[in-house]
Amino acid sequence: MPGSDVSVFVDVPVVVDLDAPAVDVPVSLDAPASDASASFDASASDASASDGGPLPNLTPVIQNTQIQERTFGASSCEVTEGCTVAGSRRLLRFDLLTPNIGEADLYLGAPTRAGRPPDMFEFGTCHNHWHLRGYADYRLFDMAGAEVGRGHKQSFCLLDTARYMGMSTDLPAASRYNCGNQGIHAGWYDLYGRSLDCQYVDITDVAPGTYRLRAQVNAERVVAESRYDDNEVFMTVVIPPRPLGPDGGLLNDPTLACGGADEGLDRDCGWTTEGTPRTCTPGARVQVGCNAGCSPAIGVCAGDPMLRICPGDRPCMRDAQLAANDDSCPGGDGGPDTHLCSNVTFTCPASGRYTILSGAFRAGGAYECHFDIR
Repeated sequence: MPGSDVSVFVDVPVVVDLDAPAVDVPVSLDAPASDASASFDASASDASASDGGPLPNLTPVIQNTQIQERTFGASSCEVTEGCTVAGSRRLLRFDLLTPNIGEADLYLGAPTRAGRPPDMFEFGTCHNHWHLRGYADYRLFDMAGAEVGRGHKQSFCLLDTARYMGMSTDLPAASRYNCGNQGIHAGWYDLYGRSLDCQYVDITDVAPGTYRLRAQVNAERVVAESRYDDNEVFMTVVIPPRPLGPDGGLLNDPTLACGGADEGLDRDCGWTTEGTPRTCTPGARVQVGCNAGCSPAIGVCAGDPMLRICPGDRPCMRDAQLAANDDSCPGGDGGPDTHLCSNVTFTCPASGRYTILSGAFRAGGAYECHFDIR
């Protein structure tokens, strides 16, 4: 457990100038690598593959900015990993999507595979899985171009989150890239959510005003791409004055990052919306799960994910949920860690529409929930 994180203020909305495209509805969460794939190249300095074949192309997308006031304990993961310092801090949080819009898969494979450069991957002790080192870099600039804030150089577990902007519609449904076999299919994107540890720029000492947030990926060309001139993106953000009171104005949005190390199904922060709303037949029973290894098996999970089902088209607070689940087969009957996967059954509401939320048991923790719907 991370140590002594305390919420001082709740979240304050940010005014943004969105210059990033929206993402498409996720399709099947089980998909194999396509025939065209490009492996890592630690010495890549140009866009040519060794066999002259197609290459991936990564481009960052910033979404869902949020300002958070939070106090960190000296033993918290984010302090020990160098993302911030102990004490009361102000954070500019955001989601970062990295779509692969190229013609080939980005394929990294198992981080522990023999022959890797020794510094290519790092094991995140707080997240309990491997990250590609230094994948993303975040910086904040004033409108004159001066740098006023910098994020921790972020390492990623690269995996398939969902299909991007209608691309790769013919991808077969059999297997996916994940933290143990890393990569991004051509036409899919990886999502690093704003509620995860270290996914922010510390703006404690930044004055209120208008700024430009920059995200760069693959700046050191650790992986070969067909082009590199689209590896950075800017978003204009307006930072408001700090709230005068300790509450800051409570927002009914469970997808906002938590103020501390909140845990469990009952929390109303740190959840992630899984695509756009789904449709169902009113009154019918619907099952959503990511619990391979349990009985019956449905979907795939890693880590300790939870599920919440909301009626209608929006994320909901706990009091309005249709159903929720943490551990679908407690007791370890599915083997190591599989008892932590989630599975929930509910009755389709009269509107015929519902929204799926997922989240880690510990807010900010890493997890995978590749759910299936029946």
